[in-house]
Amino acid sequence: MTGPPASWRALLDGLRHPGPPPGALKGTAVILLLLCLAAVGVLIWLGRAWHGDSHQLFRERQVGTYLSALNLAATGVVSAAVARGLPRSSFARFWWAAAIGFVWLACDDLFVLHERIDRGVHVLLGLDPDHPVTDHLDDLIVAGYGVAAAALAYAHRAELARLRWMVLVLAQAFVVFAAMVVLDFLHLSKTAEDALKVVAGTMILVAFLAAWFEIPSRTGRDDGR
Repeated sequence: MTGPPASWRALLDGLRHPGPPPGALKGTAVILLLLCLAAVGVLIWLGRAWHGDSHQLFRERQVGTYLSALNLAATGVVSAAVARGLPRSSFARFWWAAAIGFVWLACDDLFVLHERIDRGVHVLLGLDPDHPVTDHLDDLIVAGYGVAAAALAYAHRAELARLRWMVLVLAQAFVVFAAMVVLDFLHLSKTAEDALKVVAGTMILVAFLAAWFEIPSRTGRDDGR
């Protein structure tokens, strides 16, 4: 029997032995995650104290939505910054695609685009928006974002496998994202779902910052720029 392909072996080795965090990643990650958890806790507490609803401040056009969109937009900016620092290549195009994708996700968060698409499809096809089968169309759209991201990452797995801290943090963020999708699909807890969305978004931002710190040493650029 043959072992896993070299790219997968490199990926698994990076997850097991990522080495020391690059640059200022450790301090940056701790600050961002602590701020994220504190913000989520405060929003839940204020929602209960002011409105008797822990989910109130995560609803559309509320602070929680803006916080989530800020995470996504910031990740798009980091992606574009990484792309600009790379020579023209398929890997640079990966970062540009990621930048566009995260800006789209930020817009989706702000303007609830996936739910508008859901309602538009139901109207176009003359379907009942509360039908037990098609009612989950918007959930499938959100899950589809994760599938699209995974496919894009798979296409560039060899290059990404060298960014060990990015891969490690993204793997953890994907677990949080998957838990959010499950809660969304089963309609178990909107508060927990949106809290996990903010946490996952912050972890993804940390992962892309890890790449920002890791890539300079691999492209010949000076960390001090």
